[in-house]
Amino acid sequence: MRITNQGILQNYLTNLNRNLENMSVYQNQLSSGKEISRPSDDPFAVTRTMSLTTSIHQNEQYLQNIEDAMDWVDMSDSAMDSIGSAMNRLRELVLEGANGTNDGSAEDAISDEVKQIVSQLAQLGNTNYDGRYIFGGQETTKPPFRVDENGMLYYDGAEGAGETMLSREISQDVVIEINVPGIWIMNGKNGEFSETSDPADFSNTLAGTLTDILKALEEGDVEALGGKLLEQIDGHIDNMLSIRSELGAKSNRLDAAKKKNEEESFNMTKLKSNTEDIDFAEKIMQYMTMTNVYVASLSVGAKILQPTILDFLK
Repeated sequence: MRITNQGILQNYLTNLNRNLENMSVYQNQLSSGKEISRPSDDPFAVTRTMSLTTSIHQNEQYLQNIEDAMDWVDMSDSAMDSIGSAMNRLRELVLEGANGTNDGSAEDAISDEVKQIVSQLAQLGNTNYDGRYIFGGQETTKPPFRVDENGMLYYDGAEGAGETMLSREISQDVVIEINVPGIWIMNGKNGEFSETSDPADFSNTLAGTLTDILKALEEGDVEALGGKLLEQIDGHIDNMLSIRSELGAKSNRLDAAKKKNEEESFNMTKLKSNTEDIDFAEKIMQYMTMTNVYVASLSVGAKILQPTILDFLK
């Protein structure tokens, strides 16, 4: 096999360009901090990075949903705590009105405070979070509770099936209901206080109980106050406690979901970094090695290209 100067030169230029290209790869990696600058560098790593990026963005949205749900539940629990306190005070007033020893002025004072509690319950029932009424079901833009001119409490929020609950997706295919429908406050969580045709029946709405209390105070009906009405109040207070218990369970679940979300995001971010980010110390060492190789190549090239025809004619 005949070796010519042209062949030597061509091999040298090929190797020199390869060394320069390798050095350029390390330069790009050091400047970008990434292993991959285009899909052809490592198709599998690119696909994996894109999948991880999508999952991380989804988790960020789930985290926003979780935090919004946590705030909603916390606001609901705070309002239910205040409603429970108002109901306990109402119970004290009913007991006071049932003792049968109050004079007219005392009965009027009790009746006036009960009316204030009715207004307070409506106000608490119209608690809003971020401009949305939390007890109105899916009707979040209008106050769900009101008191008419006769002091009667009304609920105007969503009542129909599928309209009372608000949901948030907190993980893939995992949905949690975050709200307390106002109808639960009025009729009981399981509808146990729904209206009936028998006014003496224990199954009365909160509005009906409040109205009956005011009527009994006006008429001095201590038997009703100390009997069925006190029993009804106890039933509504138990209902409030049941609702708060469910809110507590939801709060715990959301706390656990947030922790899981943050752990998943951390692990996926770490895996993504291991896939696409470079080890700077290692890359600097590789770059310096390749730089030395390239400089050596240039030095060798200077010796290859130095001779001319004149050198052989001397």
